Amino acid sequence: MRIGITGHSGFIGGYMAKELPRRGYDVVLLDDHIRSFMQRDIQINSLIGNVDWVLHFAGSTSIELSLKNPFYTYSNNVESTLAALETTFSSGCPFLFMSSYVYGQPRYSPIDEKHPVKPSNPYMGSKIIGEEICRHFGEMLKIPLVILRGFNIYGDYVIPGRLISDLIESVRNNTPLVLNDPLPRRDYLYIKDFLSLVLKILMKDPAESGTYNVGFGCSYSNVEVAEMVRKLAGGKLPIIIKSNPRTCDISDCNVDITLVKKTFSWIPEYTLENGLSDIISGNPLR
Repeated sequence: MRIGITGHSGFIGGYMAKELPRRGYDVVLLDDHIRSFMQRDIQINSLIGNVDWVLHFAGSTSIELSLKNPFYTYSNNVESTLAALETTFSSGCPFLFMSSYVYGQPRYSPIDEKHPVKPSNPYMGSKIIGEEICRHFGEMLKIPLVILRGFNIYGDYVIPGRLISDLIESVRNNTPLVLNDPLPRRDYLYIKDFLSLVLKILMKDPAESGTYNVGFGCSYSNVEVAEMVRKLAGGKLPIIIKSNPRTCDISDCNVDITLVKKTFSWIPEYTLENGLSDIISGNPLR
């Protein structure tokens, strides 16, 4: 199969661009062509040829940046999605849209796909609009569509401001583990488990269209994560707890992954402790 990927310079797209060729897939990196399409009205497929899937991981993902400049976040994320959909339509292939947590403050837990969506920040809002654009084009143009709502996917990748990334960097620099807010709870999925899910999605024939929550199914508070990292790193680094909560932060994100597990016969294998140990021990997927 020939797989088009956007976002190959980022975390998730970068992992996919490296891992899929190891599994025998032919990967086409779409970012330069997507940017050209956004700037000039050209046909992407005249440059790259047809593909069998488009995996759309590109976009502006910074919540902080989206609060400072929401116009950029909406414009970039919507336009790049339209450009990626153009490639999909021209190839007549399925489309995978990487969404995010889109539920705002939860009304119930664990959160399933029927939970109402409500943006807590412009980034989340841009993803909700991206989902609607994908569904509209999917129905209108008969494009098989998989939407993945990812809950805190982590790995060995530096993303300043992300809890696990910051904690791992502190371990490597032998500096205190600093928490701005100890209370928020998150559901974490290791990148290796996410990759195994995407591979199952690609192998599903015909493509199983739908919207799916993606996580592990268990939430941890920030301080619990820090204590776990401290233990795995030898137990000597101090934990410094501040009182600096994020604007409009979510108190608890615990995901129901029943649908994605059943649809794709997928079960995440790495507990949070296993995934963190994999990274800290120097055995991550690179």
